[in-house]
Amino acid sequence: MGVSENNAHYGHRLRVYRKIGDVIYDEVYYLTENGKPVTKKREREIRALAKARDKELLDYQAEHQQDIDEANPIKFHPDGRIIGLTRQQQQSNDRVVDIFKLRIRLPDGSISWGSISIDLHGFDNAFAQALERIAEVLDINKRTKIYRQMKNAKAAY
Repeated sequence: MGVSENNAHYGHRLRVYRKIGDVIYDEVYYLTENGKPVTKKREREIRALAKARDKELLDYQAEHQQDIDEANPIKFHPDGRIIGLTRQQQQSNDRVVDIFKLRIRLPDGSISWGSISIDLHGFDNAFAQALERIAEVLDINKRTKIYRQMKNAKAAY
């Protein structure tokens, strides 16, 4: 959220708010002392402190998110589908082709594309091939918990 400014009946203040993981950082910097506004110089110092703290928390939040992304390269939609694996229908030579479309973000930031025909391989085999391709590209062991979760996502497609 960053730094917000509030002027309530109990004092003019700055609020620094960030949620990092399950921890909420909610810090208040008052711009009043004993019910009276601080001097302009002191106000600038307090604003600088609040912005510095927000920058520190923002960096920590980005580092935390990067650690999560490295630990778990696969993410899921709320309905259980794997992010980067979609089922689509394409028009080809006056007929509709059912495919799995792959869009895998690699750790270096580049993207690997691919598609597997459901009509050609059958749904179960095409889904298995898609999972194998994801595991191969992201170097995921087939005995890990994340691979089992990916296999369980089959019902969402």
